[in-house]
Amino acid sequence: MMLAADPAVPRRDALLRPETMAGVLSQRLHAGVPVEACERHYVKYRVGESVRVVYRYRVGTTTTFAAARSGRRDGVPAPEVDAALYPFPHDRKLPALTRLPGELVAWASEQSATSRTATAYAKVQRGDGERRGLRALADQDAVRVPRLLDDANGVLTIEALHGTRPTLHAFGNALATLHELKRPGRLSSFDRLDPARLHTAARVIAQARPDVGDAARRLAERLGEPPARPLVTVHGDANLGNALQLHDGTVVLLDLEHLSEGPAAADVGQVVANLLVARTDARPFLDGYGPIDPEALRWYTAASLLARVALPAVSRVRQDLLPRLARLL
Repeated sequence: MMLAADPAVPRRDALLRPETMAGVLSQRLHAGVPVEACERHYVKYRVGESVRVVYRYRVGTTTTFAAARSGRRDGVPAPEVDAALYPFPHDRKLPALTRLPGELVAWASEQSATSRTATAYAKVQRGDGERRGLRALADQDAVRVPRLLDDANGVLTIEALHGTRPTLHAFGNALATLHELKRPGRLSSFDRLDPARLHTAARVIAQARPDVGDAARRLAERLGEPPARPLVTVHGDANLGNALQLHDGTVVLLDLEHLSEGPAAADVGQVVANLLVARTDARPFLDGYGPIDPEALRWYTAASLLARVALPAVSRVRQDLLPRLARLL
């Protein structure tokens, strides 16, 4: 698992092990009927507090989902892993989940869920970030975003668009266009890389992985305050997974939950950080984006590596990234 023992979540590793949870789900939710193709769909690990895991699995010919949360007693008890189980659509913080139409495609327990119909996607979220982001960009045509088709009973219905992952050059150009927009009113300030959050990220990483704790703390200290730069409309969670390219070459920006006002380098640095982790040349992306302040880019790339790559490696228990933490920091 490559994580330090956590006395607050003594059965953490069992909760995160699909082989173990297949047996637990079979016995506790399906009267002993075998569970097959059990895989982790979503993880939220709060070091020193709790872990939530959503499993996607098959029972007979039916694919379904169930969430498990450590230390809870209000769902279906699973004492062998010191957790409660919540079979879909039961979610203690998403009451509108029962109203999602179509096929469930994503469920972040207690946070959000997305389903798919023939013509649209439907979303349920705890906050209203996606709603605000879609509405903020609805009355312009420079940047393509999905249309909000309906907003009723806690469910957002969003236009379904079909395409492929954008090229790096096209994605860079789309972000530059977003940053050039006249800022819509009532956007929150981008704060995902505030110094306080960077220090929190370093502390959490050190608690979960003491071997890289000093490196994480040194990076947070070295970064200090971000360079002051003009504010633009930023995506706030810029990555290739939050965009698609239509057949005519148009790039669509998706998942606008974190749309906000911030420096352009906040978006660009996050993309560059992700490309560094993926060992992918960032030059096509930067060529597509155009001029960017080098000092701000360095700061936001390093900050993103700490808070948007290394921290999620721990909180999402990313087995592909945990072995690389020392090199990332």
